[in-house]
Amino acid sequence: MPKQLFAAGWRRYVLPFLLLSFLPTSLVFAQKDSQDIPSVSEATAIRGARIVQAPGRVIESGTIVIRNGVIESVGRRVDIPYDARIIDGDSLTVYAGFIDALTNVGVPESDDDNPTGSVPDRSNPTFERAGIAPQKDVRMHLDASDKSVASHRQRGFTAALAAPRGRMLPGQTSLVLLTGDKASDMVLPGTRPVLFEFEGAQGVYPGTPMGMMAQFRQLYREADRRMGVQAMYDANPSGLSRPPYDEVHAAFFSVIEGDTPIISFTSDALELRRALSLSDELGFNLMAAGLNQGFDVMDELMSRGIPTIVTLDIPDRPDWAAKADQDSLDQVLASYNDDTRTATFRDIEAEKRNLEAKQLVARTEFLTMPARFAEAGIPFAFTTYGLSVNVMRRNMMEYIANGLSEDDALSALTVDAAAILGLSNVMGSLDAGKMANLVVTDGNYFDKDSKVTIVFVDGNQHLTGDCSGSGCSDKFSWGN
Repeated sequence: MPKQLFAAGWRRYVLPFLLLSFLPTSLVFAQKDSQDIPSVSEATAIRGARIVQAPGRVIESGTIVIRNGVIESVGRRVDIPYDARIIDGDSLTVYAGFIDALTNVGVPESDDDNPTGSVPDRSNPTFERAGIAPQKDVRMHLDASDKSVASHRQRGFTAALAAPRGRMLPGQTSLVLLTGDKASDMVLPGTRPVLFEFEGAQGVYPGTPMGMMAQFRQLYREADRRMGVQAMYDANPSGLSRPPYDEVHAAFFSVIEGDTPIISFTSDALELRRALSLSDELGFNLMAAGLNQGFDVMDELMSRGIPTIVTLDIPDRPDWAAKADQDSLDQVLASYNDDTRTATFRDIEAEKRNLEAKQLVARTEFLTMPARFAEAGIPFAFTTYGLSVNVMRRNMMEYIANGLSEDDALSALTVDAAAILGLSNVMGSLDAGKMANLVVTDGNYFDKDSKVTIVFVDGNQHLTGDCSGSGCSDKFSWGN
């Protein structure tokens, strides 16, 4: 090589490299995460798994690839990226992440949730003392480190509608992801219904259902009046005093405008009818949750298209029934007579047996409610509100034992929940482009002995307390 070319090559290529090698490491790599130089992204592929994309859409052996919090591809034949971390999916089943449609997840209990104490006038307490706090924003109370977040995730939940704690009007809910180091990591944009319950204040007005309905009407109509005054002022403030601001009434403005629904958690059919009556009278959008006796109002729910959220809190078996075998319980049910009356003291035993049968009949009606909703074509989601999430799967299996199909149960946890909460474009099914919210189990989720092993939330992987065997971290590999 001519000396001139060698010298030029030395100056052009070798010398800059030597100079670079003497620079501090922090300077050499300072721009690796800058906007103009993309950082290396991480991908994960679950290969050879049974993939339930949605109820009725099953790939018996396929691959799903996620990258940067999004499902990149899913199918029977998927090219696995060279940089993907691979999870051996043999014997695993992958579902879309479950959605809890109303819960207190991530909201620690506080003494401020249910204020008590004496007041000068029990008929006219402060809003706070009366349990009226529609302005309270659950986002200000979220704690990403609260143990309920991990507990929910271990059961397969990846997203939820989180509600503040309280009584009649606990406050504004928020859609959250069950991952992240701080509350701001959890919050999703979207619908933020105001929660309403027939849960009266202790020792002050309103403490009865009629009182709470009257108070709700008064709040709503006063908010409507204030909103009108504010609109008049905004249109032409000249010569007008500035309208006073009240955060409690202002919280109803978006409800009145139709942008924010009221989500009413009810314990029986009568409470639900009262909530429906308020909705008809005042004109706000209603979401119905709880529905302990929803089978009595199926026609109203279906005809009005009310978004429906069914509780996973089921009544316990009576103590005497818990000790009886199924044949004995069937005999008790067969003997039930709604017209039985006690004429003399000699009939007391017969009435006792009939009351026991009535208990079983009422419980059976409750347990068949989701199946009847599904049969009637009423889409619904599930809620764990007021319930320990530890029993949610056991209770759901009781619904299935009483006629609810596995596909309909899965719909309530995924696609229907996403639709009811306005999340269908980002979650609810395993499709390319949707958020990487996945539940990985070591078999069919609805089998008695199956376990949740891995949960992905927004692409973030979490091993659960049940993790063992083929789904866990010792099965990871890299590349093709």
